[in-house]
Amino acid sequence: MLRSATPMPPIVPYSQPNRLKFGSPASELSTLTKGLAALEKHPLAELLFKDVTAFNIPKIALSRTWKERWDTATLELSNSGITLLSSLFLPRLVRWPVNQLSQLSQHYAGVDVLKEEFSKVSPRLAGKNLLPAKMARMGASFGFFFPFAAAFWAAPFARNWLTMKRTQSANFESMIGFKEAKSHQPKRTLQEEMGYQRNTALKTLAAGFGLGMASLLTGGLLARRLGKNLQGGLAQKLSSGNGEKVFEGFFKAFDLKGNQVNGQTATLLFWGMPAYLGWIHGARSGNERRERVIQSANAIFWFFFASKLTTPLWRKGYKEAFKGETLTKCKQILDAKDVKAGVSAVTTKMEDRLLNLGYQDILKDFANDVPLRNQLLKLKNAKFALNDLGVPISTLSAVQLFNFNLTERKIKAAQPLPSQPQSYETVSPKAFNGPMTPFGAVSSSFVPPQATSVWGQGQAFPVVQPPKVF
Repeated sequence: MLRSATPMPPIVPYSQPNRLKFGSPASELSTLTKGLAALEKHPLAELLFKDVTAFNIPKIALSRTWKERWDTATLELSNSGITLLSSLFLPRLVRWPVNQLSQLSQHYAGVDVLKEEFSKVSPRLAGKNLLPAKMARMGASFGFFFPFAAAFWAAPFARNWLTMKRTQSANFESMIGFKEAKSHQPKRTLQEEMGYQRNTALKTLAAGFGLGMASLLTGGLLARRLGKNLQGGLAQKLSSGNGEKVFEGFFKAFDLKGNQVNGQTATLLFWGMPAYLGWIHGARSGNERRERVIQSANAIFWFFFASKLTTPLWRKGYKEAFKGETLTKCKQILDAKDVKAGVSAVTTKMEDRLLNLGYQDILKDFANDVPLRNQLLKLKNAKFALNDLGVPISTLSAVQLFNFNLTERKIKAAQPLPSQPQSYETVSPKAFNGPMTPFGAVSSSFVPPQATSVWGQGQAFPVVQPPKVF
């Protein structure tokens, strides 16, 4: 066949179109990085994601029966719901009455001091005495804390009531699969137990909301008094000497910043302790109480101490990853950022500064050095996966399995042994209370069928006579 006289066009290899994705055109970010960076922008969403992923789902999955799974899911989702709804709506509800009672808008020229960020003094508050504003914020803070804490404490009792209504049983051991554990039966009837659980939940909520309202009223009225007379006795006591130190320390520890509980002291007293003590208080049996104590100890350890154990490892890893020319680049970028922001020279070690960088900081500050940015993001992802997911899930799972094994052994050990009829072979040695013979002791009350004694009056060694033949 003759070839065509028309020359064929050159073959150009097919290439994918250059599509822009999230981030700079020079490189692309993984889906994981996109998601975690987006979560960091919304602290409440990040908190709920960690709570559901690292606590709720593992607890629900690691259940012994479907009844226990529903029971666990009720409480876990209730706690997450309390966190979400309280953070979204409760701050707004507590700030309005304090504003009305304190009447501080006139004192601070219309500035809403309950929303203002005090860590960075606003130009609108420059030169103003902030004592009345801090007192008002204390009232709003405790007006939030008390109902918030009471809801967590009441949740286990509400869960118990729902479980009893659904299963028509108040027996925890039966719910986890030990129906034969009769020694652990509740002392009250089902209706009495349901009434106790419901009433305890309602009383706890009433106490929390009552204390919250008292806090709003007290804080608002004291702020109003201070705003009218900054030279009075109360103002003098709170702004000088030990009184000032105590009040400022109190304010620093319990000031409600934004819409969430912040700081270790406030988190422990009004979030951790109510949730876990309510969990223990609402236990339906000794076995459940022991499990809850162990689980609470693990959760508190993870929250307060696990990061202290892993941080030295991460610090060492960052130090190995960023050294020489790479470390010099990081230092130049962060120093330039500080100069631009007007921040004085930072004396913190470079590995610690890199360790504490957030996703938004990395994406913004290292945008012009893509390899360095990607290296930081990979370490940040690994740190999130280990510290925020890996450690809590693994410790929770280990504690759950330990609890399951311990509870099973405790329940089985508490069950009475089945009674067995005694036979000639199984009589206890204590039953042989007769006189000694060359063959051992003989029972004075036990005589085998057709047995007689050749040594007199049935107190010697028995000899079995052959049966009679008719």
